[in-house]
Amino acid sequence: MQCTSLSGRLISIALALLVFSGVTGWSVAHAENYTLVPEDQVRLRVVEWRSSDSRYASWEALGGTYTVDDAGNLAIPIAGQVQAIGKTTEQVSDAIATALSEKAELPGKPFIAVEIAQHAPIFVTGTVQTPGRYAFEADMTVMKAVSIAGGFLREREENTVFERDRIQAAGAYRTAILNRRDLLMRQARLRAEIAGEQSFDIPAELAGTPDVDKLKAQELNLMRLRRVDIESQIEAASDLARLYGQQVQSLEAKINSQKRQIDLAQKELDNVNSLVSKGLVSNSRQVTVDRGVADAQGTLIDLEVALTTARQGLSEADRSKINIVNRQNSENQELLNQVNLAIGRAAIDIQVAQLLGEQAGYSAQLAQMNTDMPGLGRAQKNYRIVRRNDDGTYRNIEADETTALRPHDVVEIGINTDLQTTSPPLQQSAPLQQSSAVPLSDVAGDNQTAPGWISQTGSN
Repeated sequence: MQCTSLSGRLISIALALLVFSGVTGWSVAHAENYTLVPEDQVRLRVVEWRSSDSRYASWEALGGTYTVDDAGNLAIPIAGQVQAIGKTTEQVSDAIATALSEKAELPGKPFIAVEIAQHAPIFVTGTVQTPGRYAFEADMTVMKAVSIAGGFLREREENTVFERDRIQAAGAYRTAILNRRDLLMRQARLRAEIAGEQSFDIPAELAGTPDVDKLKAQELNLMRLRRVDIESQIEAASDLARLYGQQVQSLEAKINSQKRQIDLAQKELDNVNSLVSKGLVSNSRQVTVDRGVADAQGTLIDLEVALTTARQGLSEADRSKINIVNRQNSENQELLNQVNLAIGRAAIDIQVAQLLGEQAGYSAQLAQMNTDMPGLGRAQKNYRIVRRNDDGTYRNIEADETTALRPHDVVEIGINTDLQTTSPPLQQSAPLQQSSAVPLSDVAGDNQTAPGWISQTGSN
């Protein structure tokens, strides 16, 4: 009974950690920062511990994708209406677990895994190839919205450098730069974890990069969560080792006591044998004492077998603590090797983006001069965002390519009609400089809003 109860506790601890890892494994920084809004879709998985057969059972009927309604709620069977608006996925998970526990009268909360299946939409209109409704993505900017809408409207003249090609070249370059930046920070974090350090320094290559402190904070948070996870596993193994140690001590004491009982029984048997030989005691008394000695010896064998099993369990628990650390170091080293390869690929992506940018007439010099300035043969683009306030009203926000978007934003792209529309042919542009510290505003240009602009919707 004691061993069975112990196994059940260990299974519970291991599966609980597995569910916790599944919930937190999805983009930790994004899950902590993003709060749900209406029209967000979340994917739900529910698991319950059943003590009757010592296993976790999945609630298939509740699993699936749910949409946050206009009132900000999720309609979950059994749980009913669960408020989700303004909450993170972790908070929603706890709210659903509490509601299910209360409504279904469960002995404890079930384990809930909540992840975002699809974000609420944004809307892109104006001088883009394909205006319309698009799903919001994490870290979406105006430039990304223009890209997924097919880029700007193309000019019809022959030999014209298409604006979409310029945007795609700029987007590819920026994506490669940002990807390399993220990989370098992840590399620094993995090296610190392998070395057993509590923190790490920002790589020298990223010094001065925008949002680098925020990126480091995200990696530090992930580092902390991973450390908590490994410490929990080690603590569980330590608890098991302590239980086995107590069991070993108890069995050793029982064995010593049993040996003394056998000695006493053996002495009694010797006395009875002597009396039987003299005819003073019947043979039945001799048989009874002899059977008692045999039973005591059998009990001693059972205790010694149990002691051997407990010692093996103690040894395995001690090895598991070592294996947990070794396994994490091995996984970190494997991840570090993958990151090192990815950094090499990112460098190649940057070079490819540079070549494509040159072919499309895009260069670092052109970006720094502001690619949409008069005299370059194209009208200057202007951007506005129509955003809903908490009270239901709307406001207009003047924006540029790097402005961050929110779900339900309406992005309007217009052109300045006061700018020149003809210019001499573009000269051969200098190649983009490969550097992870290039400011994002220099990559795509800093377009300033102009008063006289027109929004044109449609495609050529």
